[in-house]
Amino acid sequence: MDRFLLLAMLLLLTYITRCQSVLKTGDPSIRYELIRPDVTHYKIVTTDSAGKTLSEFTCLHTIAVNKTRGWVILTQEYQFPDGRILLDSTIANLHTLSPVRMRMVTTPHFMKMDLDFRAREVHAIADKGGRKTDTLHKMEEGYFDSNLLEYLFGLLPYKKGFSATINAYTFEQHGMDPWKVEYIGEDMLTTTGGPAWCYVAKTGNAGNITDMMTWIEKSSGKVLKRVIPLGKMYYIITKI
Repeated sequence: MDRFLLLAMLLLLTYITRCQSVLKTGDPSIRYELIRPDVTHYKIVTTDSAGKTLSEFTCLHTIAVNKTRGWVILTQEYQFPDGRILLDSTIANLHTLSPVRMRMVTTPHFMKMDLDFRAREVHAIADKGGRKTDTLHKMEEGYFDSNLLEYLFGLLPYKKGFSATINAYTFEQHGMDPWKVEYIGEDMLTTTGGPAWCYVAKTGNAGNITDMMTWIEKSSGKVLKRVIPLGKMYYIITKI
């Protein structure tokens, strides 16, 4: 009986450890084969709890692959309703998704950020609202850049029982920003290109936002929709 109890406890500990595992850069389960040049246009809508639209803007999401340098480059261009533009670009290792650097600028100028990623720290230079920062943030090895998280969600090995913790770098969190990802099931979305079968994942970070829902096209790994609760509002991202 004691041996049976010990075996049961060991199996339970193994299960808990697996469910709470930290997925790091270079993990072989990441679907790197889905990384390819791509351009996707997204519409972002904020609504109140009743579904009334509060604001609407767009983001052009571009993936470039530089095989010579071994880089994947994500560029995001946000066009806000008041005419302002935010442009950020994130470079990561093509084979591991380890972050290399990130640059962000706005037009007209209201924010600027330069991040240089190292194994266990990030050199951050930022100018946000006139407040200038030049600092080092300590990190745990194997982290991702938070600007690449949405893209990473599309590359995860979803199946029944899958869940993981992902350590990301976020400037506003002064470094470490752990995220949880959990496979929920499958769903079919109607898109401009026709019906698309999707994985559905629930994501959230410990510090601020929980219960975000993400729909990922099974065949391509492309994020088609995200619903993010923000207090009494919702932030809805849809591929157009």
